[in-house]
Amino acid sequence: MNFHDKVYELITALKDTNEYKTFLSLKEEIKKDDAQYQKLKKFKIKQQEHHMKYLNAEKIDENELQEMQDMYAELTTNELCRQLLEAEIRINILLADMQKILANGIKDITEF
Repeated sequence: MNFHDKVYELITALKDTNEYKTFLSLKEEIKKDDAQYQKLKKFKIKQQEHHMKYLNAEKIDENELQEMQDMYAELTTNELCRQLLEAEIRINILLADMQKILANGIKDITEF
């Protein structure tokens, strides 16, 4: 058994899910509307910056948080964007499940 081959099998299994396929399909649809796609990209960049600040225990400015909430509210008025963001949540749930299963499977090396 080759470890890396099994990891690639796991990736293939993820890509075979309806959640993944739906996400990609919606993402391609959004790309057809460049203005909406650029708004979504800007939001995703802000979201990543916010997440990095959170991970680094940096103070989150209230104005910045409000700006993100406003951006999200505007994006979700577009049906495709709303569906895409919901699809992303479903993929994140799958990834969290995968991480939980992996962590449970290797408790003997992660717990002391």
